Amino acid sequence: MENKLIQFITVFSESFENNIISKITISFKNKENSENIIDNEIKAIYIKLFATKEGVKLSFNFRYPTKDITKNYTLEEAKELFNNLLGKQFLQADLFLTHASYHLIFDKKGKSKLVTKEIEAPRKIELSHNKAKNRMVEDTPFLRLLGVYSAEGKLKTDKQDKFIQINKYLEFFSQAIQSSNLKDDFVIADMGSGKGYLTFAMYDYITRTLGKKAKVSGIEYRQDMVDLCNQLAQKAEFSGLSFRQGTIEKSNIDDTNVLIALHACDTATDEAIFKGINSHSQLIMVAPCCHKQIRKQIKPQGELSLLTKFGILEERLSENLTDLIRSLILEACGYQTKVFEFINSEHTPKNLMITAVFKGISEEKKTQKIDEINALKAQFGIEFHYLEKLLGWL
Repeated sequence: MENKLIQFITVFSESFENNIISKITISFKNKENSENIIDNEIKAIYIKLFATKEGVKLSFNFRYPTKDITKNYTLEEAKELFNNLLGKQFLQADLFLTHASYHLIFDKKGKSKLVTKEIEAPRKIELSHNKAKNRMVEDTPFLRLLGVYSAEGKLKTDKQDKFIQINKYLEFFSQAIQSSNLKDDFVIADMGSGKGYLTFAMYDYITRTLGKKAKVSGIEYRQDMVDLCNQLAQKAEFSGLSFRQGTIEKSNIDDTNVLIALHACDTATDEAIFKGINSHSQLIMVAPCCHKQIRKQIKPQGELSLLTKFGILEERLSENLTDLIRSLILEACGYQTKVFEFINSEHTPKNLMITAVFKGISEEKKTQKIDEINALKAQFGIEFHYLEKLLGWL
């Protein structure tokens, strides 16, 4: 056994020095060996090389049942780990080089063999840089319950876009919280929560990552979806997360300090913003879609009328004006407002996000903001914005 292990480590060391390693995997956990175990929970290890200012190092991704942990090692540290792991905690190591593969295999009795396989087409070598992906959440129990990850801890192919969306949303949610006065006891309403991907992620982030208290309510019109999400929340042991049947317009959320509404259609977004403003929410986050109310009114004056010559450009113009006026109204109500791309349009066409953090505003500045809104409407022949009506400004 020792000779094959030494031979494998020698090949690994020489290949590292010659920069011909594509990747390394360590797998097949030895369930019968309870001695000399580094960490019995590790399922497998995936290793790749990356470049640093100090030279090339090895990134070890330790795969656990519910999480991944990445640690970086030098060549000597990696060789020591191989000695401690192979033939003891794990029964197989695969070394993939540019021109060949080396497979070190142990049986349960401790006997080993080293299999070499040549390949015809050379593998590419890509040294990644030591810049970890900014992921707010990885494989967790709630993502498995929601079907984003499989029971074996693998990200499902058809859920990759959803996974990207969840992490991007949490990134912006985190930034918004940091710029607000919210410290603890979050009371959150997610209007139109759907299956609850982002609702679950938000609750998990606040309670597990931030270690704060949270009462999160998902409001969804479809009763079957409400029942499903409540069942999943119980299985996840998210005691402060619940879902109820209702509409944005008729929901009572007076005690809410965070208002979320993603992809609420047309004026439902305005209903959600109004609910947030009316309940004095410290943070409002909306991702609008289906802009119809302004498009029916828009009649640009003079040369601006050319902006509506082509249907698709008229549609985009009405979308931009709708969300611009929403943002200006939020500013007039004392909110520091940002508008940005939620995630790349290749993942979803509904990719605009408006975040508003309450900071307060003087009456003088509020009047100035309202004047700006009225001037903009006049330029484009807009009689009213639905959010203005809800606020009683008209």
